[in-house]
Amino acid sequence: MLKAEVSRPIYVPSGVSSFFEICDSNPDGSKIKDALKIGARGGGFKIKKGTVTIASANNSAQSDTVVINGRPVSKARVTSKVLELMRTKFGFGAVRIEHRVEPPIGAGFGTSGAGALGTAISVSDLFDLNLTLAQASAFAHIAEVESQTGLGTVISIASGCGAIGLVTEPGCFSVGRVDALLEDANDFTLICVYFGPVEKATVINNAKKREMVNKYGKNTLKAVLRERTAESLLTHSRLFAENTGLASKKLLELTDKTKQLGAVGSTQNMIGNAVHCLVPKAKRKSFLNSLTKLVGKDKIFESELCQSGPTFLRDRWPR
Repeated sequence: MLKAEVSRPIYVPSGVSSFFEICDSNPDGSKIKDALKIGARGGGFKIKKGTVTIASANNSAQSDTVVINGRPVSKARVTSKVLELMRTKFGFGAVRIEHRVEPPIGAGFGTSGAGALGTAISVSDLFDLNLTLAQASAFAHIAEVESQTGLGTVISIASGCGAIGLVTEPGCFSVGRVDALLEDANDFTLICVYFGPVEKATVINNAKKREMVNKYGKNTLKAVLRERTAESLLTHSRLFAENTGLASKKLLELTDKTKQLGAVGSTQNMIGNAVHCLVPKAKRKSFLNSLTKLVGKDKIFESELCQSGPTFLRDRWPR
């Protein structure tokens, strides 16, 4: 039953992955068949600049409409997959989904996962489905796994578990396990340099890359859990990016330069043609001035860290 013509706006934070381990196989090497149990171990940062999603009834249309940042999109595969999965279960008609996405899309800022989760929650609100967070997250998680756009993003951004997070056991929100490093998120900002999108499936489906990712991802998580600091997370993630061969020489050199400029640490977005740097707010101004001279202002993206999960908003499109 339609609750209202338009859902409440739902805000979902973004998630920047620093390292990961692909977890889609059983101990005997066979593929896991239940998408809710497929996922990734890893770690990274949850940031405030995220995605706001609104669902509305589209009764006059034959099919769904997806709008991202004011423009209709014909190939919004993750959002469309969430709608397909939910429609199969609940049988509603055509809807219009509007996303306002703040981070760069396709560069390892977790925008597909945020959009998927926002879609599931807003559709639940629109049709008065009364889904729990775990239930809505399950639709978003399956959509990401089947679309090959992410493995562990949804569980990390759905959780209210800290801003510097770890996924220690893979799967959806109700199956996996998350943890967080006890750093004061208010002391830092995440400053990123973005060069363009990367197709996630090129890594997920490449046997050699998968082997390297899983070898070094497992070791990285062990090291981070042993040392338990944001600096160690970024230091070991930088080694992960280099040892797996996922990072280009250009990105590796940039991570080293940003560390010299005052960042606590820096590494490549997983997976994206971008780097993220954790910077003390006391050094923010001087760091940005130096970084702008190095790469140009148009390539820089910055956000404060976020320690909460999805939230309904009062304003349709908050500034």
